[in-house]
Amino acid sequence: MRQAVETSEYVIPKRFWAWIGTPRAISALLWFAAFCAGAFYLWHAWVWFDDPKRLPEERKRADGNGGYVQIDFGGQWLMGRMVVLGHAKELYHRQRQWQVLRASLPVENESLMTRQEANLPGSERRWAKPDDDLRHDADNLMNWFMGRDPAEWKVVGGASVAPLCVDIFGNPLLTAALVQASADQVTPEIEAKVKEPAVGGPLYPPVHAFLYVPIGLIDRPQVAYHVFQVIGVLMVVLTGLGVRVLTNDRVPWSVATLLLFLFPGTRGGLDLAQNPTVSLAIVVWGWALASRGYFVAGGAVWGLFAFKPVWGLAFFLVPVLTRRWRFCVAMVLTGCGLAAATVPFVGIQGWIDWLTVGKEAAALYNVNSNWIHLSRDIQGIPRRILHDFTRPESERETRLTFAIAWTLWAIVLGATATIYLWYGDRRRTTGVGIAFLFFGAYLTCYRFMYYDVLLAAVGCAVLFAEPARFLRTRVFSLTLVPQSNPLPVSSQLTAPDLAQAILSPKLLGYVCSFPFTMFAFLICYETMVSGMELKSTIGFGYFARVTTSSSGATGYSTPQVQFDTGVNYPWETALVLLLWLWCGCALCRGEERPTKLAA
Repeated sequence: MRQAVETSEYVIPKRFWAWIGTPRAISALLWFAAFCAGAFYLWHAWVWFDDPKRLPEERKRADGNGGYVQIDFGGQWLMGRMVVLGHAKELYHRQRQWQVLRASLPVENESLMTRQEANLPGSERRWAKPDDDLRHDADNLMNWFMGRDPAEWKVVGGASVAPLCVDIFGNPLLTAALVQASADQVTPEIEAKVKEPAVGGPLYPPVHAFLYVPIGLIDRPQVAYHVFQVIGVLMVVLTGLGVRVLTNDRVPWSVATLLLFLFPGTRGGLDLAQNPTVSLAIVVWGWALASRGYFVAGGAVWGLFAFKPVWGLAFFLVPVLTRRWRFCVAMVLTGCGLAAATVPFVGIQGWIDWLTVGKEAAALYNVNSNWIHLSRDIQGIPRRILHDFTRPESERETRLTFAIAWTLWAIVLGATATIYLWYGDRRRTTGVGIAFLFFGAYLTCYRFMYYDVLLAAVGCAVLFAEPARFLRTRVFSLTLVPQSNPLPVSSQLTAPDLAQAILSPKLLGYVCSFPFTMFAFLICYETMVSGMELKSTIGFGYFARVTTSSSGATGYSTPQVQFDTGVNYPWETALVLLLWLWCGCALCRGEERPTKLAA
């Protein structure tokens, strides 16, 4: 009877509270949190490009979502689709790209306004503004790709349609004259120019096209877009398992998966159906295999970076400086083997065309405002500060900017190699030294966008492979006035005098480790701050000056610096740079020296 009364006092039985504290219950709760995070990010990606409900009906797309016609996914799907359709030898021929895109992106999926007014003069438009840039989906993608269509195409196009409009007055002589004039315009030189392939297209190498063949088999790009978003979520879960293997089970699979969903770059990659989750899975699993002694298998996994060579070259620094030569050889042979396997399909010319596209993109990357502000590589930092974006693109890059950008890159590369070779323990596959090396390799990647920040997670994984070490806290106090009579020690908690509490060493707090704090900032920035897009402007009145316009009017100009937490500022790069600096200082202080001496 007493037991029944005692049990009835609890709304939730005591047995439940006891179960909550068990490892199995904690694991279940962590997996539930990871599942909720993954489901939310997948839903967010699925609807991110949906037309707003308040959008006028004539401006809404017929298919309801335009994410698949953005260059981030559209260019990748096009590459795979061209291989599927048997156009592998024409991967970078704009003529063939036009043909495939127009067949795959019917105008019926676009908005009513675009379908009816895209080709109308501005004065005749009913819904769109006269200066609105109305382009069909295929036109947009081809405009975003590298390369340009020859001007001779317009000559041939005009000559071909001119005879269709000549008989409006019923004058046979005029008809004959226009037909002859059209034929005379198409000279042998123009005809040869039109038949010559116009090289251009997406930046991805031929290996990337074959990797996307399974996605290219889906003839409806919108369906393929959502399928790849699901694949991206599964890649995060797979990478979480790789982190568990890499850390020797010290970081649970559920915790790693949850943190990867919250890490910068995951949301952007899923929204755009980009591939940073695939890249991260490659780098984590390759190094996880190496940490277990499977160097050849790990190198072979990293050889898959043949689909994204800039990251392969960047991370190649890690096995080279740690002298894991079998890993290096396996990586190089796998990458070269994948490239060679594409030659029978794309030919040597296909790879030459890709190099042409890459060269054009590298030059554009240095001056294009959109690419510079969306990038996260360290070479873009001085360019976003020093470039005058009011000037034409051809006039923006200066010798000073070029020198500063490459000097900054060389400093990071040189410091990474020098400090690691001098102080690092190359036998370790986790810890401060290898984290310093991974962060340095990440920062020296030649070019990458904001969603590729996700690859910095591998540096965090090896750094926090022993999380208990970084989760320790210490108490600090702030003393404003010397305290001669400290509070007496008592078993009872009593409130001190108000004046004494304010001015005595009783302002206590807890400070976590610096790297863990930076990691927390990365998570908070991605999940909270970036979406707020907080903006700030700082003016330097001391440098204000009087300006005179071309019309003679005078004004007062104050130099200003603007900041915001949106996608246009590389705050993630700054935080990773601080982590890299901390790891370098820790190595210089002898973080791994005892292990080296013991050897």
